[in-house]
Amino acid sequence: MAGQGLQAAGPTKRRISDRISDWLPGHKAGVEILLFSILMTVTSCIHYFVTLLMWTQPGFALDDSWIHLQFARTIYEGHPWEYSPGVPSTGSTSPLWSILLSSLLLFTNDPERLVLGTYVIATVLYCLCTFLVGLVVRSYTGHTVWGFLAMAAFVLFPRNTWLMLSGMETPLFVFMLMLSIYLLDKTEVKYDPLLGVVAGLAYLSRPEGILVCLVCFPMRFLIVTIRRQLTLRRVASFLLAGALALLVVVPWVMYCLSTTGYPLPDTFYAKVHVPNVSEIEAWDFWWSVWLLEFPFITIGVVSGIYLAIKGKPYTWLLGLSLLLLYRFSNPYGALINNARYLVPVFDLLVITAVAGFACLFQRLFTARIRPGTEALVQVAAVFIVIDLVLVPLLPEYFIQAQLFGNAVKNINEQQVQIGIWLRDNTPEDAVFAIHDAGALRFFSGRSVIDLAGLVTPAIVHGNMTVIETLSYLKNHGCDYFVFFDEIFFYWYWLPGAYDKIYTVHLEDNFISGRDTMSVFRVNWSKTSFS
Repeated sequence: MAGQGLQAAGPTKRRISDRISDWLPGHKAGVEILLFSILMTVTSCIHYFVTLLMWTQPGFALDDSWIHLQFARTIYEGHPWEYSPGVPSTGSTSPLWSILLSSLLLFTNDPERLVLGTYVIATVLYCLCTFLVGLVVRSYTGHTVWGFLAMAAFVLFPRNTWLMLSGMETPLFVFMLMLSIYLLDKTEVKYDPLLGVVAGLAYLSRPEGILVCLVCFPMRFLIVTIRRQLTLRRVASFLLAGALALLVVVPWVMYCLSTTGYPLPDTFYAKVHVPNVSEIEAWDFWWSVWLLEFPFITIGVVSGIYLAIKGKPYTWLLGLSLLLLYRFSNPYGALINNARYLVPVFDLLVITAVAGFACLFQRLFTARIRPGTEALVQVAAVFIVIDLVLVPLLPEYFIQAQLFGNAVKNINEQQVQIGIWLRDNTPEDAVFAIHDAGALRFFSGRSVIDLAGLVTPAIVHGNMTVIETLSYLKNHGCDYFVFFDEIFFYWYWLPGAYDKIYTVHLEDNFISGRDTMSVFRVNWSKTSFS
């Protein structure tokens, strides 16, 4: 009987191996792209992580990353989106990212392990982003080598690994953008409903994801119409895609409306505004620097026009749409914190540069190539892209690895350290008025009032004067300010009524808003506030 069992198992194993053998030839390029994406991305992540350990212990390169983990903790504890106890907030820029991170709390509450778990999730999403980059560029060019070059440029863009491992929602947001592009390029009707769901998830990854619906959906409709593929069934399919996208985002929009009366998260109302002259000047200065430093920007903008003409406009279109959105709504905010908001713009333009150059090169020179020189010309084209796109990225890529370690060290030594000190040296019912809302809340476990308005609805929507704000703080039992010394202007209204009780000063500050942050205790009995 045992022999019969072995004989029965043999053909089954052979059939599985035969299926793999039959499947591989038709998917060889996809497997190669997957393996290269994992190798390239994981190698870069290990490089940055090892560099980080030379500076400090694991942590986040931005204080805002702790905001996402704090929201994740409230989700796990069963009172979602209450940043401080009993105070509902719509301050999560990426509710989907916080939901994803909340799964980590099923396994651990230890902050360092939560950081490591966040790294793992981010790295997996980063690998998927790189994989989709390779697939998209190969589909545009018809050659795997261009996919490899695009993936290399994507990972080597100096700020990319920095931000992907920062604890922010970037890997999730870029993954949703790339998945949207991958589906948008497939014009068959069967992809419309799935695209609607992904577009909704892109919005929940970051509000800017709405551009997939506002910009890419109309372009998809236009392309289908030009190709004479538009039918009543296709119109119904587009409507279904829109309905599914709406269905995905409605719960979050309804929550925002019920909490604040506004449909968008409070981060939008706290940050978006009409730019002033100094913000525009800062924007113009940095883009003049980047245009000289990174030739791929110009190559991507120009060659993307040809991709659009070919019916492959989405990396170019989304990149430019995000660029214009930030320029006209929050140019200075897009520049700070190592230009974190602009990284998806750079990502999309570097993909467009490689794919657009390859397609344009093939269009202009293939017909003029003499027989027998095709391979030589292709090699020359590859080296041109390496020289113009990849090589300029390398110097700052290595610099950014050091800056990543420096940034994590800054946050660990300032915001995290003060948060732990507050936990150990203040009453459990203490309330803090703060400017940086992340690690201070996460580590102290105390209630906070965010004077920047990101996670405290009453501040961002209250339109209060300084006097009204101070009265609000007194009436809500707030006896502490945790602020950067340079911007603590409340001393003017609180003369002789406060003491500085703890200070942290950074000697090597790269990422924190100011070098010095202090804890101030207020004695309201010495003031006239009621």
